[in-house]
Amino acid sequence: MNVLLIEDDKRIAGLVERGLREEGHSVSTSYDGIEGAAMMLGGEYDAALLDVYLPGMDGFQVLETVRARHCRTPILMLTAVDAVPKVLKAFDLGADDYLVKPFLLKILLARIGAIARRAQPVQSPLLQAAGVTLDSQRRLAIRNGRQIPLTRKQTELLDVLMRRSGLVTSREELIEAAWDDANGVKENTLDVYIHSLRTKLEDRSETKPLIRTVHGTGYIFVVE
Repeated sequence: MNVLLIEDDKRIAGLVERGLREEGHSVSTSYDGIEGAAMMLGGEYDAALLDVYLPGMDGFQVLETVRARHCRTPILMLTAVDAVPKVLKAFDLGADDYLVKPFLLKILLARIGAIARRAQPVQSPLLQAAGVTLDSQRRLAIRNGRQIPLTRKQTELLDVLMRRSGLVTSREELIEAAWDDANGVKENTLDVYIHSLRTKLEDRSETKPLIRTVHGTGYIFVVE
Protein backbone atom coordinates (compact mmCIF):
# COMPACT_ATOMS: atom_id res chain seq x y z
CA MET A 1 0.00 0.00 0.00
CA ASN A 2 0.92 3.63 -0.42
CA VAL A 3 0.37 5.17 3.05
CA LEU A 4 0.37 8.80 4.16
CA LEU A 5 1.48 9.40 7.77
CA ILE A 6 0.65 12.76 9.37
CA GLU A 7 2.28 12.78 12.82
CA ASP A 8 4.24 15.55 14.54
CA ASP A 9 6.01 13.28 17.05
CA LYS A 10 9.10 12.29 15.05
CA ARG A 11 9.93 9.38 17.34
CA ILE A 12 6.51 7.80 16.83
CA ALA A 13 6.56 8.69 13.14
CA GLY A 14 9.92 6.97 12.75
CA LEU A 15 8.71 3.78 14.44
CA VAL A 16 5.53 3.65 12.36
CA GLU A 17 7.42 4.38 9.14
CA ARG A 18 9.87 1.58 9.81
CA GLY A 19 7.10 -0.88 10.67
CA LEU A 20 5.15 -0.08 7.52
CA ARG A 21 8.20 -0.31 5.29
CA GLU A 22 9.21 -3.64 6.82
CA GLU A 23 5.79 -4.92 5.76
CA GLY A 24 6.49 -3.78 2.19
CA HIS A 25 4.43 -0.57 2.20
CA SER A 26 5.44 2.80 0.77
CA VAL A 27 5.23 5.71 3.26
CA SER A 28 5.04 9.48 2.82
CA THR A 29 5.30 11.54 6.02
CA SER A 30 4.22 15.01 7.10
CA TYR A 31 4.76 16.57 10.53
CA ASP A 32 2.28 19.41 10.00
CA GLY A 33 -1.51 19.50 9.56
CA ILE A 34 -1.61 22.05 6.75
CA GLU A 35 1.07 20.26 4.73
CA GLY A 36 -0.54 16.88 5.48
CA ALA A 37 -3.93 18.02 4.21
CA ALA A 38 -2.35 19.34 1.02
CA MET A 39 -0.50 16.05 0.49
CA MET A 40 -3.65 14.00 0.97
CA LEU A 41 -5.61 16.16 -1.48
CA GLY A 42 -2.79 16.22 -4.02
CA GLY A 43 -1.73 12.59 -3.94
CA GLU A 44 -3.15 9.11 -4.29
CA TYR A 45 -2.93 7.04 -1.11
CA ASP A 46 -4.40 3.69 -0.15
CA ALA A 47 -4.72 4.83 3.47
CA ALA A 48 -3.73 7.69 5.80
CA LEU A 49 -2.69 7.75 9.46
CA LEU A 50 -3.72 11.08 11.00
CA ASP A 51 -2.71 12.33 14.45
CA VAL A 52 -5.15 14.60 16.30
CA TYR A 53 -2.70 17.09 17.84
CA LEU A 54 -0.78 18.71 14.99
CA PRO A 55 0.80 22.14 14.39
CA GLY A 56 -0.80 24.41 11.80
CA MET A 57 -4.09 22.52 11.66
CA ASP A 58 -5.24 19.81 14.05
CA GLY A 59 -6.31 16.37 12.92
CA PHE A 60 -10.03 17.14 13.12
CA GLN A 61 -9.56 20.20 10.88
CA VAL A 62 -7.52 18.14 8.44
CA LEU A 63 -10.23 15.50 8.38
CA GLU A 64 -13.00 18.05 7.86
CA THR A 65 -11.01 19.79 5.12
CA VAL A 66 -10.21 16.73 3.03
CA ARG A 67 -13.68 15.22 3.35
CA ALA A 68 -15.22 18.55 2.28
CA ARG A 69 -13.08 18.28 -0.86
CA HIS A 70 -14.48 14.76 -1.48
CA CYS A 71 -11.22 12.99 -0.66
CA ARG A 72 -12.07 9.31 -0.16
CA THR A 73 -8.73 8.12 1.22
CA PRO A 74 -9.40 5.77 4.17
CA ILE A 75 -8.25 7.56 7.34
CA LEU A 76 -7.20 6.07 10.68
CA MET A 77 -7.09 8.68 13.46
CA LEU A 78 -4.34 8.49 16.09
CA THR A 79 -4.62 10.19 19.47
CA ALA A 80 -3.39 9.99 23.05
CA VAL A 81 -6.90 10.81 24.35
CA ASP A 82 -9.46 8.01 24.72
CA ALA A 83 -12.56 10.19 25.14
CA VAL A 84 -15.94 9.22 23.71
CA PRO A 85 -16.83 12.73 22.43
CA LYS A 86 -13.57 12.91 20.47
CA VAL A 87 -14.08 9.44 19.05
CA LEU A 88 -17.61 10.33 17.96
CA LYS A 89 -16.40 13.61 16.48
CA ALA A 90 -13.78 11.77 14.41
CA PHE A 91 -16.38 9.41 12.98
CA ASP A 92 -18.84 12.24 12.36
CA LEU A 93 -16.20 14.07 10.32
CA GLY A 94 -15.50 10.98 8.20
CA ALA A 95 -12.78 8.96 9.93
CA ASP A 96 -12.75 5.25 9.08
CA ASP A 97 -11.18 4.07 12.33
CA TYR A 98 -9.63 5.36 15.57
CA LEU A 99 -6.61 4.12 17.55
CA VAL A 100 -5.44 5.35 20.95
CA LYS A 101 -1.77 5.80 21.82
CA PRO A 102 0.21 3.92 22.94
CA PHE A 103 -0.61 1.12 20.53
CA LEU A 104 0.96 -2.11 19.38
CA LEU A 105 2.45 -1.82 15.90
CA LYS A 106 0.81 -5.12 14.91
CA ILE A 107 -2.60 -3.69 15.79
CA LEU A 108 -1.91 -0.54 13.78
CA LEU A 109 -0.84 -2.57 10.74
CA ALA A 110 -3.95 -4.75 11.00
CA ARG A 111 -6.27 -1.74 11.32
CA ILE A 112 -4.72 0.17 8.41
CA GLY A 113 -4.91 -2.92 6.23
CA ALA A 114 -8.56 -3.46 7.14
CA ILE A 115 -9.74 0.06 6.28
CA ALA A 116 -7.83 -0.03 2.98
CA ARG A 117 -9.48 -3.34 2.02
CA ARG A 118 -12.95 -2.05 2.90
CA ALA A 119 -12.42 0.93 0.61
CA GLN A 120 -11.59 -1.21 -2.42
CA PRO A 121 -14.39 -1.56 -4.99
CA VAL A 122 -16.16 -4.89 -4.88
CA GLN A 123 -15.50 -6.91 -8.00
CA SER A 124 -18.51 -8.31 -9.80
CA PRO A 125 -18.77 -12.11 -9.40
CA LEU A 126 -19.63 -12.34 -13.12
CA LEU A 127 -16.91 -12.50 -15.76
CA GLN A 128 -17.61 -12.53 -19.49
CA ALA A 129 -15.25 -13.33 -22.35
CA ALA A 130 -15.43 -15.18 -25.67
CA GLY A 131 -19.09 -16.06 -25.21
CA VAL A 132 -18.51 -17.54 -21.74
CA THR A 133 -19.99 -16.15 -18.53
CA LEU A 134 -18.43 -17.24 -15.24
CA ASP A 135 -20.31 -16.89 -11.96
CA SER A 136 -17.59 -17.59 -9.39
CA GLN A 137 -19.92 -17.44 -6.40
CA ARG A 138 -22.19 -20.14 -7.84
CA ARG A 139 -19.29 -22.04 -9.46
CA LEU A 140 -21.13 -21.98 -12.74
CA ALA A 141 -20.08 -21.26 -16.32
CA ILE A 142 -22.58 -20.49 -19.07
CA ARG A 143 -21.78 -20.97 -22.75
CA ASN A 144 -24.34 -20.67 -25.55
CA GLY A 145 -27.14 -20.97 -23.00
CA ARG A 146 -25.69 -24.15 -21.51
CA GLN A 147 -25.07 -24.12 -17.75
CA ILE A 148 -21.83 -25.86 -16.78
CA PRO A 149 -21.31 -26.70 -13.06
CA LEU A 150 -17.68 -26.38 -11.96
CA THR A 151 -15.65 -27.60 -9.02
CA ARG A 152 -13.92 -25.07 -6.76
CA LYS A 153 -10.53 -25.54 -8.41
CA GLN A 154 -12.00 -25.43 -11.92
CA THR A 155 -13.70 -22.17 -10.97
CA GLU A 156 -10.49 -20.65 -9.60
CA LEU A 157 -8.48 -21.68 -12.67
CA LEU A 158 -11.08 -20.38 -15.11
CA ASP A 159 -11.37 -17.11 -13.16
CA VAL A 160 -7.64 -16.45 -13.53
CA LEU A 161 -7.59 -17.39 -17.21
CA MET A 162 -10.62 -15.24 -18.08
CA ARG A 163 -9.29 -12.21 -16.18
CA ARG A 164 -6.15 -12.52 -18.33
CA SER A 165 -8.03 -13.23 -21.57
CA GLY A 166 -5.70 -13.03 -24.55
CA LEU A 167 -2.60 -13.19 -22.34
CA VAL A 168 -0.48 -16.19 -21.44
CA THR A 169 -0.87 -17.25 -17.81
CA SER A 170 2.08 -19.18 -16.45
CA ARG A 171 1.73 -22.58 -14.81
CA GLU A 172 3.08 -21.09 -11.57
CA GLU A 173 0.39 -18.37 -11.48
CA LEU A 174 -2.38 -20.91 -12.03
CA ILE A 175 -1.08 -23.27 -9.36
CA GLU A 176 -0.73 -20.47 -6.80
CA ALA A 177 -4.31 -19.34 -7.54
CA ALA A 178 -5.91 -22.75 -7.04
CA TRP A 179 -3.76 -24.53 -4.45
CA ASP A 180 -2.89 -23.40 -0.94
CA ASP A 181 0.35 -25.41 -0.94
CA ALA A 182 1.86 -24.81 -4.37
CA ASN A 183 4.98 -26.82 -3.46
CA GLY A 184 2.91 -29.95 -2.90
CA VAL A 185 1.30 -29.96 -6.34
CA LYS A 186 2.54 -32.72 -8.63
CA GLU A 187 3.84 -31.77 -12.06
CA ASN A 188 0.88 -33.10 -14.05
CA THR A 189 -1.89 -32.14 -11.58
CA LEU A 190 -2.53 -28.79 -13.26
CA ASP A 191 -2.73 -30.45 -16.68
CA VAL A 192 -5.37 -32.88 -15.41
CA TYR A 193 -7.53 -30.03 -14.10
CA ILE A 194 -7.13 -27.97 -17.26
CA HIS A 195 -8.11 -31.01 -19.35
CA SER A 196 -11.27 -31.53 -17.27
CA LEU A 197 -12.10 -27.83 -17.57
CA ARG A 198 -11.63 -27.90 -21.35
CA THR A 199 -13.89 -30.95 -21.60
CA LYS A 200 -16.67 -29.20 -19.70
CA LEU A 201 -16.39 -26.02 -21.79
CA GLU A 202 -16.25 -27.80 -25.15
CA ASP A 203 -18.89 -26.75 -27.64
CA ARG A 204 -19.43 -28.85 -30.76
CA SER A 205 -20.00 -25.70 -32.80
CA GLU A 206 -16.42 -24.58 -32.11
CA THR A 207 -13.41 -26.05 -33.89
CA LYS A 208 -10.75 -24.64 -31.55
CA PRO A 209 -10.55 -24.92 -27.73
CA LEU A 210 -10.99 -21.79 -25.64
CA ILE A 211 -8.09 -22.75 -23.38
CA ARG A 212 -4.93 -23.42 -25.35
CA THR A 213 -1.57 -24.71 -24.24
CA VAL A 214 1.49 -22.54 -24.67
CA HIS A 215 4.22 -25.17 -24.52
CA GLY A 216 6.89 -24.54 -21.93
CA THR A 217 5.01 -21.59 -20.44
CA GLY A 218 1.38 -22.10 -19.47
CA TYR A 219 -2.09 -21.58 -20.86
CA ILE A 220 -4.12 -18.86 -22.58
CA PHE A 221 -7.85 -18.18 -22.69
CA VAL A 222 -8.29 -17.20 -26.32
CA VAL A 223 -10.43 -14.26 -27.39
CA GLU A 224 -10.75 -13.94 -31.17
